[in-house]
Amino acid sequence: MRLNKSAKRQSLKPNMTPMIDVTFLLLIFFISVNQITEANNEPVELPKLQGSNDLQPSVLTVNVMEDGQTVVSGETVSIDRFISIVTNELTRQGDDPSRVTVVVRADKRSDARPVNEIVRALTRLQITKIRIAVQVPE
Repeated sequence: MRLNKSAKRQSLKPNMTPMIDVTFLLLIFFISVNQITEANNEPVELPKLQGSNDLQPSVLTVNVMEDGQTVVSGETVSIDRFISIVTNELTRQGDDPSRVTVVVRADKRSDARPVNEIVRALTRLQITKIRIAVQVPE
C-alpha cells in the first residue's frame, strides 16, 4: 500500500482576526474610560475646612482581666470611671460617637458580666464602633 506523499497537507495556521478584534475593543474601552475619568476630575480648587485635621478618630482599648477587673491604659478602673474616660474622649472628639472606637479585650477565663456592662455603657453613650478582640487559631 502506497501512501500518496504528494497530497497536500492542511496546515494549521492560527486565525489572528478574532485576536486583533479583541485587541482593538480593549484599546477602545480603555481610551473611553480614561476620557470619562478625566472629565470627572476637572481642575477645581476646593475650599479648606478649618479644624478638619485636628480631630483624628480615636481607639480606646479596654482589657478585662481573668478576675473581672477592667484595665484602661494600664490603670485598673471601675465601670463608672470607665464611663468617665469614654465621656472625656467623646468630648475631645466633638461629641461625635462615630469617631470613637472601643476595643474590648477580655481574658477567655473571665466572666462575661464585665464585658456586658462595658458594652451596655457604650451603647448608652451611643458608641456603635465596639470591637471584641479574639485570637484566630492558626
